[in-house]
Amino acid sequence: MRRHSRSVEPAPATTDLTERLDQIHSLLEEVAEDNTALVARLDQAGQRQAGQAEDALREIAALRSDLNGQLAFRALRDLATELIGPLTAIDAMLQRADFSDPVATEGHVRSLSLTLSGVLSRLGAERVPVDVGAELFDPSRHRCVGMVKPVESPFPDAAPRTIVRIVQDGYLLHGRPLTPATVEIQAGDE
Repeated sequence: MRRHSRSVEPAPATTDLTERLDQIHSLLEEVAEDNTALVARLDQAGQRQAGQAEDALREIAALRSDLNGQLAFRALRDLATELIGPLTAIDAMLQRADFSDPVATEGHVRSLSLTLSGVLSRLGAERVPVDVGAELFDPSRHRCVGMVKPVESPFPDAAPRTIVRIVQDGYLLHGRPLTPATVEIQAGDE
């Protein structure tokens, strides 16, 4: 057996290996530094992106607000424009102030009613359909303002809670409830 002494000089292969390990160590340190720098840059980019996202959300909210304001203005402008004609007709009728002919007065009122119904229709509003004498009261579509006893009802044989009279029409706007129909319903037998 051969004994190696510590004082023996390393073989040239060991020196090459040590140098290679030092080079690899140096390269690994460079990669670690590069990775650290890259992570820092990615963090900065993420922060910039988060800031840009917040700015974009603020701008979108401002645009939505502007759009809602414009839509509301257009809707009100359209309504006001549509109401000018009927208002002018009412003013003209009042200036003449001749209501002595009930047939002519009724004709004017009917004409105004048709005109206003047309305005509502053009704006997308429609009456809530109610089958008087057959339809039961539904609080999601109707508002009850009175109960009618069967002896006073136009539909004396109707079941309790049946709508027997429309006091004021309800309206839908583009299929969504705008105002419920105001109704009177049949009272139960007492």
